[in-house]
Amino acid sequence: MINAVIYILENDATLQAQIGQNKAKTKYKVYPVVVFETEAAPYCVCRVSSKTSIAKNCGYTWTIEVTSYATSYDKLTLINDAVINALENQASGTINGESFGYAVFDGEYDGFDKDHDLYSKTTTFNVNGL
Repeated sequence: MINAVIYILENDATLQAQIGQNKAKTKYKVYPVVVFETEAAPYCVCRVSSKTSIAKNCGYTWTIEVTSYATSYDKLTLINDAVINALENQASGTINGESFGYAVFDGEYDGFDKDHDLYSKTTTFNVNGL
């Protein structure tokens, strides 16, 4: 599921404009689980925080967290809005080889990384597999 989420975010033009590419200019700055110290903000980190099933053979529901980082709160807000729009407006289907249902916004919370002087915002989505 996380590969589908990363694919959606990396290919969203609005988010691309907000976060830019990595130093090597090989990809947009959306990462699974962790970002390495060498990467400069802004960027997004995606992770699965839970995977549940209501019954045997019924598929799964994933809770996905996307944490965005930026040097200013205003920039962070623009990035977070782009993340929400990209995921909520994605049609269901097979994305990057994974079955993807609709992403439903579940909530968000703010943070600050004192070690790196970065604002952060974690946004949570519930996604059903097909």
